[in-house]
Amino acid sequence: MRNKISISLLLWFIALSVFATESSMVWVKFADKENSHYSLSRPYEFLSERAIERRLRQDIPLDFNDLPVSPLYLETLSSDTSLVVYYASRWLNGALLKIRYAEAIDLLGNYEFITEWEVVKPSNSVPEGKKLEEENGTQILHSNFFDPALFYDETSYSLMHSNNNYPEYGDAKNQVMLVNGQELHMRGYRGNGKVIAVLDSGYQSVDTLEGFNFIWNQGNILGYRDFVAPGEDIFNSHPHGTYVLSVMGGYLPGRFSGASLGASFWLLRTEDASTEFRIEEYNWLAGAEFADSVGADIINSSLGYTRFDDPSQNYEYSDLNGQSTIVARAANKAFNRGILVVNSAGNYGGQAWRYIGSPADALGALAVGGTNNTGQRVNFSSVGPSADGRVKPEVMAQAQGVAILNLAGATSNANGTSFSAPLVAGMAACLWQKFPNTSNGQIKDAIIRSADRYMNPDSLYGFGIPDFGKAIEILGGQYEDALPVAMILNNPLVPGSAVKFFAERNETISIDLINSSGQRMWTLNNIEVFNGYNEVSPFGDIDLLASGIYIVRINFKNRSELIKAIKL
Repeated sequence: MRNKISISLLLWFIALSVFATESSMVWVKFADKENSHYSLSRPYEFLSERAIERRLRQDIPLDFNDLPVSPLYLETLSSDTSLVVYYASRWLNGALLKIRYAEAIDLLGNYEFITEWEVVKPSNSVPEGKKLEEENGTQILHSNFFDPALFYDETSYSLMHSNNNYPEYGDAKNQVMLVNGQELHMRGYRGNGKVIAVLDSGYQSVDTLEGFNFIWNQGNILGYRDFVAPGEDIFNSHPHGTYVLSVMGGYLPGRFSGASLGASFWLLRTEDASTEFRIEEYNWLAGAEFADSVGADIINSSLGYTRFDDPSQNYEYSDLNGQSTIVARAANKAFNRGILVVNSAGNYGGQAWRYIGSPADALGALAVGGTNNTGQRVNFSSVGPSADGRVKPEVMAQAQGVAILNLAGATSNANGTSFSAPLVAGMAACLWQKFPNTSNGQIKDAIIRSADRYMNPDSLYGFGIPDFGKAIEILGGQYEDALPVAMILNNPLVPGSAVKFFAERNETISIDLINSSGQRMWTLNNIEVFNGYNEVSPFGDIDLLASGIYIVRINFKNRSELIKAIKL
C-alpha cells in the first residue's frame, strides 16, 4: 500500500482538518533506507570521529538506526515545490516537512516510500509567549548587581582560593556544595575533555555577555544549530538556554563560577518558546541525533512535554512509561549510543498535572527534581513514579534560589528544575573526566548510588541528593562493600515481608524459596525489574509453610543472590 495511516491518526487528521492549511508542519515516516550509498562499514561518512570513538570506548556497535535516511527519498521530496524538507531523522527513519498549502498533504500518498504521516504543528498556531516561564522553569527572583571594580583580572585570576583551596564559586557556592561537587573541583576536575550538548529554547546574548567570555576564549563553544527556525540567530532568541548554560559554563571572577568550566558545549535550539506542539519533540529528536553525530558525551535538556496548545496532542500519565513519546524514544536512542542524558523533572508538582514530563520519564534519562538551598524538596518539583512504576525523578539538586547569570551581565536567583538539571549535568562531566574509561551507564549509576536516599527512594525525592564525593569512591571501588546487594525487609517472614535487591539493568528475573533440605518450595517467575533497587513482596502465603530457616534465591540473567530468611 502507498499509504498506511492508523485509525487513530486518521481521526486526528479529521480533528485537525481546520488546521491543515498553509505551511503546516508534517512528520513523514519512510518505509526503508534503500537506494542509499551509506554503509555501516564506512561510518566516517555520517558520524564524526569523536562519535565513533565514544562507541568504541563503550563497546557499542553500530546498527541500522545509525544509517542516514535514503538520500534519494530526500532528493525526491526536495524537488516537490509544494513542500520544504526541514531535516531528517536516521533514528526514526523519517523527515520533517513544511507543507505550503493544504492540498499538498493529500499528495503525500503518492510517494510509495512514505508509510505514514502526522501533522505536528498546524499552520494557524498563535504564539502565546509564555511556555518556558510557566512550565519549564525560569522565574527570575532578583538581580545581584555588582561593581565592575570588584572583578579580578582574568589573566591572573585563579579558580581556587589561595587560603583554603576551595573554588571561588561566589553566588553559586551553595548549589555546588549541596551535591558535594567541590570534591571534584578541588581535585582539578572541571569537565575538561567532555562535550555537553544543550537542548533549549535559545541563547540570547551568550555571544556578548561577559559571563561567557571564559568559555568562548577557551574555545569551549564548539558550535550552535537552530532546529526551530534554521538560519535565524540563536543569540537573539529566547534567554532560557542562556540561564541554563550559565549554571554549567558561566564565569564572573570572584562572583560566579559554573559547575563545569572545562567542558565544551554545543548550543542547540530545539524548543519554540512561544507555542507548544508535537513538532518540538521532533526538534528534540533532531537535536539529540546531531549531538550524537558530533560526539557529545552528555545532553542537558531543561525541557518537558505533557500538554500542548492542541489538546488532541496531549499525553496521559499512562503514556509516560519511558518509551512511548517521541522524546522518550529519542532519549533512549541517545543513551544506547553512550550519551548521558540529563533532563529536568519539570515544575508541575503544584499543578493539577503533577507528574514528570517527557523525556524525563525515559528509560535512559537521568531525571533531576528540585530542592531549596537546604535540600528540602520544593513543591513545584514534579513527582513520579513513571507510569510503569520506576523511580522518578532519580535525583535532586537545588532548584529554588539557584544562582544564574542574567542578561544584564550580573547574577540572579532563579527557580525551576531547569537549573537543577544542568548542575547535575555539569558535575557529571567533571566525574566523567576523572573516570574517562567508564560508560555513561556507570556514570549514571554512580550518581544515583551516591544519593542520600538511595536505600529508601520515593516518588518525591527519588533516590535523593547525589554526593559527588561519594560517587568518586563508588567508581574508584572504595564504596561497594557498604552497599548491600539484597536484603529482606521484615525478617522473620510475615505475609507483608519484602525482598529488596539491586538490579544492574532492566531485566526479567525469578525468585525461589528453598527450605533447609534444599527443596524448592515455590518459584515466582517473570518479575520485571529496573536498574537500581527494586522491592518485591512474594510472601503472601508464608503462613502455610512450616517454621524454619529458608533461603530466598534471586535469579538474575548473569548471577544469583542468596538471602537467609526465618519463618517462626
